[in-house]
Amino acid sequence: YELIKKWQSLTDKEVRDNYEGIDRTTELINSILGKTIGKGIMPAYPFFILSAVFTYEASAMPLDQEITSQGYCYQAFIYFYLIKMGVRNDEIDTYINFLTELAFYFYREKKYELSSDDFTKFMKLYLEKYNLPIKQEILLKNVRLIISVDSFNNYSFRYPYLYYFFTAKYLAEHDGDNEVTEGIEKIMNNLHVDENAYIAVFVAHHSKNVKILEKVKHNASCLFDKCKSATLTKDEVKFFDEQADIIVEAILPPNNATPERERMERLKMEDDLEQSQKDVEQSEDNEEEPFERDLRRAIKTVEVMGCIIKNRAGSLERTKLEEIFEEAINVHLRVLSYFFEIIKNEDEQKALVGSISEILKKITEKSDERKRKPSDEELRKIARVIFWNLNFFVVYGVIHKIVHSVGSDKLIEISKKVCDEINTPAAFIVKHGILMWYDKNIQVNEVAQSINKKEFSEIARRAIKFMVVDYSYLHQINYQDKQRLENKLGIPSRKLLTRGYKES
Repeated sequence: YELIKKWQSLTDKEVRDNYEGIDRTTELINSILGKTIGKGIMPAYPFFILSAVFTYEASAMPLDQEITSQGYCYQAFIYFYLIKMGVRNDEIDTYINFLTELAFYFYREKKYELSSDDFTKFMKLYLEKYNLPIKQEILLKNVRLIISVDSFNNYSFRYPYLYYFFTAKYLAEHDGDNEVTEGIEKIMNNLHVDENAYIAVFVAHHSKNVKILEKVKHNASCLFDKCKSATLTKDEVKFFDEQADIIVEAILPPNNATPERERMERLKMEDDLEQSQKDVEQSEDNEEEPFERDLRRAIKTVEVMGCIIKNRAGSLERTKLEEIFEEAINVHLRVLSYFFEIIKNEDEQKALVGSISEILKKITEKSDERKRKPSDEELRKIARVIFWNLNFFVVYGVIHKIVHSVGSDKLIEISKKVCDEINTPAAFIVKHGILMWYDKNIQVNEVAQSINKKEFSEIARRAIKFMVVDYSYLHQINYQDKQRLENKLGIPSRKLLTRGYKES
């Protein structure tokens, strides 16, 4: 964050007060590092971050390539590695071809490293297929920044993004071969596995092949397809609105709060969370529950769709962008609809509230014995409050996920058109969430007018207010505009308690 802020300050004198450039660059870096899909595909070293920003913003991309701007960043790293090792420009094609074939060999053999014998087998196959005008020992010496050889003489790609880049390049260039077509099909059907999600995005970096996009869109349409897309209308969530009196309300930040401090605190929380998460082995055939697998597949599929349309925002036809954008939204809204079916069931409510109550009881039993223990009835009341607030934050979390999975400053017009056509409170919140985060624009009057419409549920009203408050914590809002939010949207301000002292 600090590195990005310093970079922005070189060109933006108002960087302290304007977070648009910082947020845009942060999202770009997170995308390049692979943080938007999984744990990441390259280390967050200053070299990678600054090189990526410079390449993306300052370098000219060849006009005759299908590769996306972000894909070009990865390609630039690879070219840099090769040129640094003394590879001539007229030799780069040979090296790229070698690395592409090697990556696909890894993929086909389902290996992350090759033993010396395995590598010898690959070289034999490669030399049968291609002419190698460079001595093998020189070639291997010159790719050592890309291919590493460990102490046990095992060969592997130095960083995951290198493997994904070259594997996807092979798949994109050979789509039509039976083996490759089957491989792409399997990847698209299992996007809940991080490796497949990354490869799918890299394939889209390399190629504008519409068939691949159609496959992703088709798979998305099959996820939670027995559910209708949630609307957050009053009729749909009447059961939820009835609990609104116990759901927390959004409050604008106090006057002494600063976006910088809030951002630093959230970054620390994100870092702590990242450190605490243990590696989870993923596979296409693991034994997790079908719902868990489908939920993860839905989340990953939408993330992949978002990455594709963000990177192809200027090269895909508008209709394709709109179709993918709409289907991506609907996947999450169908998940939300599935969630509503669970929590509006009274038996499920009682069971879940009972479980929370039991947890609270165990906690209170371990507390200070001198303090009065709450009764079972009191615990149930507290559990009910926790239950409905957790449900609300699931709703808010899903909307937030949609905004950041498919939102982009390059897709503002697409998002407005699609959301306006869907024309539901849920779509309205998505549209304005994207406008807030990616256009730094809160349309106070439009929001105020819409949330008071008859079909707008209380839960939807609370959700968009929370979104406004979240924005207010992370951006500089002057006193007059904060007053507008308070008066127009009915969001109270958090007043600081003051203590008066008598003069002695």
